[in-house]
Amino acid sequence: MQKQLYRIGAGYSGECNVDSYIERTQFPQVMKIFTDVHLCNSPKFTFQIDTLIITERYVLIIEVKTLKDSVRFIPNPPHLVQVLETGDEVVLDCPVYQIESNKSNLDEWLRRRGIHLKTLGLLVLANPNTKVIDTPNDFPIIYKKQIPFYLQKLRSAERILTIGKIEELSELLHAEQQQFNPFPLCSYYHIQPEDLRKGLLCSNCHGQLQQKNRETWYCQRCSKKAEDPYNDGIRDWFKLVKNSMTSRECRSFLNLKDGNAAYYILSKSTLIKQGKFKSAFYIADSRINRPR
Repeated sequence: MQKQLYRIGAGYSGECNVDSYIERTQFPQVMKIFTDVHLCNSPKFTFQIDTLIITERYVLIIEVKTLKDSVRFIPNPPHLVQVLETGDEVVLDCPVYQIESNKSNLDEWLRRRGIHLKTLGLLVLANPNTKVIDTPNDFPIIYKKQIPFYLQKLRSAERILTIGKIEELSELLHAEQQQFNPFPLCSYYHIQPEDLRKGLLCSNCHGQLQQKNRETWYCQRCSKKAEDPYNDGIRDWFKLVKNSMTSRECRSFLNLKDGNAAYYILSKSTLIKQGKFKSAFYIADSRINRPR
């Protein structure tokens, strides 16, 4: 999980850095730039694009990768091998295959809305020191500093969209942009809920909380006090496990002494009760799932 969070942070930093080079490019008068685009082709399928540029002459998907040391493209099956200075190798998804998939997905999304055109793809390496081995001959891969020159070359292409069509497409993208939501995290990261630590945990060091009196909890490990550990635990459940909670699940997840304690805690919470008797469960306002 720590490695995954590091990669996400590095990737986001790389995307922001590349965006600054895109902004330095002299574009035609009418152009639209979208970042972190999430679109849906079916109720259960959403695809994500780092940067999407729309002009009169091209629609371009840019995928940004922040990689260090050396990378080697393997064509069959498509994947990327990152060779670190230590000699260790890390196998990664092929970014070229990812872009080609996104091109196909975007072409289909456009076709369903009566817009028939082929999109272009570009892989940008955010780290100028990345050494690339065995690059594909039929796909553009550039370093971030080369972005303005590459985009300037595309201006010579024939016009494929009118100004009115660009505005129409822009409005469609804004209207159908999907809100990215990785919660619950156990499903997103394929973690079994049974592997999670249970009970009331310290927000500072993650040790088990002890009850000092009816209203005060403290951590024996770091001595930090906790004001509302029950609601903190419930919030963790919704962020980690699923978007509803029963009395039995509350009792198990928070390590409560009995069902009455679970019922009391749930009834005092901000959750909304659904159903009656043994079939009752509780759901949260969407705000409870937002990271703190």
